[in-house]
Amino acid sequence: MEISVGKASGGRLRISSRMTPGRMIIPVAGEVDHTTAPQLRAALLPALTSGARQVELDFTQVSFCDCSGLNTLLDAYHHARQTGVCFGVSGPLTPAVARLFALAEVESVLATPPRSWPWPRQAR
Repeated sequence: MEISVGKASGGRLRISSRMTPGRMIIPVAGEVDHTTAPQLRAALLPALTSGARQVELDFTQVSFCDCSGLNTLLDAYHHARQTGVCFGVSGPLTPAVARLFALAEVESVLATPPRSWPWPRQAR
């Protein structure tokens, strides 16, 4: 699955996904802000209900994320916790995204743990 949002010349946000047994990886590229966060939310909801036990959002190519994007991630995290799905954001994160996570003090909540992810993910 691939979704492009924004201008026809590549869009401001690109979202794709790939499924492996029990795990969905969702690479995201571009900017996650008030105009693109709804599309990210729309991509996350099916992923969280796909039957995958792990959902990893790869933010390596996300250059910017604002409060709207952060709220989308936190909503997805809480939905995942309620349904027993392990959810996290992987990187390395760009400095702008890492700074937002640090200022909001969510890096330990949203960071993707190593491959030995516990089932279900432990509350922090």
